[in-house]
Amino acid sequence: MIANAQSVQPLVPPPQPWRKKFPAIFSGIMSFLQCVVTFVIIGCEIGSMLINIVTATIYVGLWAGLFFMFAWISQASSCMY
Repeated sequence: MIANAQSVQPLVPPPQPWRKKFPAIFSGIMSFLQCVVTFVIIGCEIGSMLINIVTATIYVGLWAGLFFMFAWISQASSCMY
């Protein structure tokens, strides 16, 4: 008996529908803008603390900057694949 050599096709997952509607370039641009906004928020808060630390707010700029940083990193990682 001779076995037929069948061609082996690699298993490639079908493209995800959201990638067709939302290309990586837009995600990269939004990630860059979030990075800029994060540094602006943190910089403004540090400037505010340097001007008058006694009457400063509860440092909400640092907290907001932290959340923006997590959003920026997750957005950047989503456009890598």
